[in-house]
Amino acid sequence: MAKAWEDCFQPGEKLLWEGAPLPGVRGRAKIIGMALFGLPFLVIGGGLCIAGLVAVFGGQTLTEKGLGLFLTLFSLPFVGVGVFLVFGQWYVAAQSHRRIRYALSTRCAYVAKSWWTQTIESYPILPASSIGLEKGQSADSVWFHARDEKDSDGDRSTTRIGFEHIADGDSVYRLIRSIQMGTE
Repeated sequence: MAKAWEDCFQPGEKLLWEGAPLPGVRGRAKIIGMALFGLPFLVIGGGLCIAGLVAVFGGQTLTEKGLGLFLTLFSLPFVGVGVFLVFGQWYVAAQSHRRIRYALSTRCAYVAKSWWTQTIESYPILPASSIGLEKGQSADSVWFHARDEKDSDGDRSTTRIGFEHIADGDSVYRLIRSIQMGTE
């Protein structure tokens, strides 16, 4: 994070913990599904691009060369989407731990993300807040906020917000519990 967490705090608020997700790719099933979806874009777009380039450089007439140029330019968005879906999302998933930072103060949980722009979200830790600890094999997640959402069809879903894939989930969970009880 470029600036200090304390710049976001209210008077009297103190930093108790800060961290980040552990490195690694998460959500492999979703990534593989999207890669399979993107494979036809890549194969067909790549084939059209190659066919267009062959026509541009091997065409006998100006019409063949023009059609080849059109075909090459037409195929580029499909190749781009295919490359991103098949390869790019692996890179984005592997780098996400570098773009997310977490902090816990005596009053709030903070989540900072820096992708295209930097955002900082704060979630007050209240006595009535529903919290949870999810133990994993190599990393834990501590949940401290749930948001009910409604989609365009009227279906409801709950999105959990928390410190995901951290190394010291037990100690962070205990800190949040102590904030709730007013002992921190």
